[in-house]
Amino acid sequence: MLTRLKRGEDGFALVTAVFILAIMSMLLIVVLEAGNNAFSVAERNSRFTRTLGVAEAGLDAAVTQLGEYRLSANPCVIGTATACKAAGGEYQVSWSTVGGTVTVDAIGYYPTKAAAQVTRHIQAIYEPIPSFTYAVFSNTSIEIKNGEVVYGDVFANQGITVGAGAVVCGSVTSAGGDVIMKSANIVKSYTDATGRICTGKTGNVWANGTIDLPPTGVIQGNATASAPAGTLCNPLSNNYAILLGTVQGQATACGKITSATTNPMPGTWTAPSPPKTDASGISPPYTFDPANYTSITCIPSSTPCDPAQTSATAYQTFNALPKANMQGVYAVWQTNPSQSTKLDLTGLSIGGNLTIVSNAPIDFGNTSIISTSAPATVVLVSLYVPGGSTTCATNGGDCSIYGKNSILFDTGNVNDLDDGIAALMYTPGKCAFKNQTNSADGALYCGSMDIKNGFHIAYNSRIEQIPGFGSGLEQILWKEISG
Repeated sequence: MLTRLKRGEDGFALVTAVFILAIMSMLLIVVLEAGNNAFSVAERNSRFTRTLGVAEAGLDAAVTQLGEYRLSANPCVIGTATACKAAGGEYQVSWSTVGGTVTVDAIGYYPTKAAAQVTRHIQAIYEPIPSFTYAVFSNTSIEIKNGEVVYGDVFANQGITVGAGAVVCGSVTSAGGDVIMKSANIVKSYTDATGRICTGKTGNVWANGTIDLPPTGVIQGNATASAPAGTLCNPLSNNYAILLGTVQGQATACGKITSATTNPMPGTWTAPSPPKTDASGISPPYTFDPANYTSITCIPSSTPCDPAQTSATAYQTFNALPKANMQGVYAVWQTNPSQSTKLDLTGLSIGGNLTIVSNAPIDFGNTSIISTSAPATVVLVSLYVPGGSTTCATNGGDCSIYGKNSILFDTGNVNDLDDGIAALMYTPGKCAFKNQTNSADGALYCGSMDIKNGFHIAYNSRIEQIPGFGSGLEQILWKEISG
């Protein structure tokens, strides 16, 4: 009986082994499948990430291309059959420009557009890198005369003279000469009779030469009299010195220091400020590009507006336009520009943002208060450069931009940067302003300039990014459209 029972158990171990083997095989299949799935997910994620890199490559290529020339031809437009190659795939791009702001779309394809397994679409918005940081800038020298008040920084590639009764609430930097102050003060803060408040400035003066103050002159910040490389500094020398007046901060000079100061460092070499210049002369350079403007009145008419298409009567056509409540963009290209073909802004008032670009001189004519019906930015660009032997002074002459008869820009509330007019007056040539009795918000950038009789200029950051100046773009927004 017992023997028969044992024989009935024959094969039990084999069945158990087969059962366990089957379970292990199933587990192995599950593990392998899970591994394959994990690998597939990782591979898809890798392709997804790589395709984003391809789209970013398209974005970078477009921005580089646009930085060189806004009207560049696009070799791989979105929606066409042509794609550009990049490491790991292909891309297409498209862009649009509105008032200097550039919107770029880029689509990345993996492995190719024709056989795309993964697609990523991104969009970025760019604005011009801020180009204007000074209230007053000259490619040569600056002479600020007779009660001028500047709210902001002043820079010149040559010497600077700050005349009697003048005040600069900001810094003064000469990259190539002396800074001469005549009964003038460089201050950190200031409030004028109108209640305009200037605060938070450095009050520094930096010269590539001597800083010469009157006995009553004050520099509230630091004063630095730098010298060219290789200069042997001498604490007893009048060269590269700081003379007379008072320096409330640190005074550092390659030469001697006779100013009253608590922290003098005579006989100490420091490098001058680097000059700011471009092949065209003035920095930043201006490049006319009709793509920077949503609409433009071109004189003479051409499509696209082309500076090479000039007219002998362009100035007459412009001067015949009404100047009341003027707004928009005007490009005026004059054949053989001269003082006899200048643009006359007599009676100008502003109805909105206004840009005037011309190769002819611009003259404010018999104008006084330039009013505005709404907050507006006014940009005046004269590309006219007088001959080197000519003069442009506050009494006139061969000027690129000239204002004489009490030109008063409507500043609105003097302490509100967002109202009134913010004006940029720019020329690689010569400008002069005289007989001014009020302030203007904005900046003056000229190849050379002469300013007299109390024309007060206050830097306004609304003009720091103006289309056409500088090629660089900075990204202000990035987003993915689809993935």
